Amino acid sequence: MSFMILDNDDINFIWESINHLRIVFHPVYAPEGKFNYSELCALKQKKDVVIFLDRNLLISLLKLCQDGSLKNEKEMRIIAIIMTWSIMNGLSISAGLALKENAIKAGSSDYAKIELNRFTEIFEHYHSMTWLYLAESRIDKIPRIVSNDSYETSIAYHKEDDHLLMHLAEMLHIVYLYRKRDLSPLDKIVNYLSWHCENLLISQYTNTYITLLFTHQKGFRPPKNANSNDINRIMDGCYNQAWDLTYLTIWSTLYSQESVLNDVFLFSTADKMLKSIFINTHTAEHLFNLLMSVFPSKSANKIMNLCEKIMGPDRKKPDFGEHPQRYFRALIRKEKQRIVDNVL
Repeated sequence: MSFMILDNDDINFIWESINHLRIVFHPVYAPEGKFNYSELCALKQKKDVVIFLDRNLLISLLKLCQDGSLKNEKEMRIIAIIMTWSIMNGLSISAGLALKENAIKAGSSDYAKIELNRFTEIFEHYHSMTWLYLAESRIDKIPRIVSNDSYETSIAYHKEDDHLLMHLAEMLHIVYLYRKRDLSPLDKIVNYLSWHCENLLISQYTNTYITLLFTHQKGFRPPKNANSNDINRIMDGCYNQAWDLTYLTIWSTLYSQESVLNDVFLFSTADKMLKSIFINTHTAEHLFNLLMSVFPSKSANKIMNLCEKIMGPDRKKPDFGEHPQRYFRALIRKEKQRIVDNVL
């Protein structure tokens, strides 16, 4: 990609836009989606910084480059801002997780390899200033890229991930509880946490999600089609929501090792609920703080006492056996049947 010429107004505009939109995150450097210029500069001196795009942003980027513009102008400007910010700061962009999401749904890596080829072409095809001009609304279209070639790689993007299967089981149990009208928000959270500790590894992001979902916080919704009477539609919705949380948990396995890795991984998304899950997880610092903010003290203390009991150092983690995916798939079947038997 070509070099970029920026004046102070350009630099200020891009930085202010990134921090205003809150579309790039890191638990240490940007827990609320706002970066400090000096901190990022210092970080780049020590580490290679990579941005993961979520599926929605990748789709927007590829469609923009294929069509030359997007009908949703705000969406188009957001893509241009991310691209400009990454170039001006010398950051790499990765689409690996986003490619994997679609490949798993399709059950094949073929289209993912076509998308990967289109994605790599972007960084050769466009002059860097194109993204700045598009971000600043100096232009409304960019040259199109039309290619159906496949990128040569041995990566099996369609291979299901343990994180995804665990989150799918979680989402099915969440739908079951969501549809139980006789249970209070407190009862639902207690039930979920007990089930979670018995069956799976603890996910801080899922715990944040269920706390905000079951207490009816603004902007939080259950998996799509949760109220449907068609179990296949419910499964589709659970897959979609499971993927959102999968992005965060796979990413967390990387940023938890940054002290020994040469890379620092940022995550970019425009999804409001996904952003809120991340922000509430890392700004609350602890699930207990979040519970105290959404429940009366008596109810919050009941949940906290349960957490201390079942999540403490003496907790016996579930045994996934020699073939964890068999365990996860069996749990998914069980939770799917629970919905059919109890709420459909």
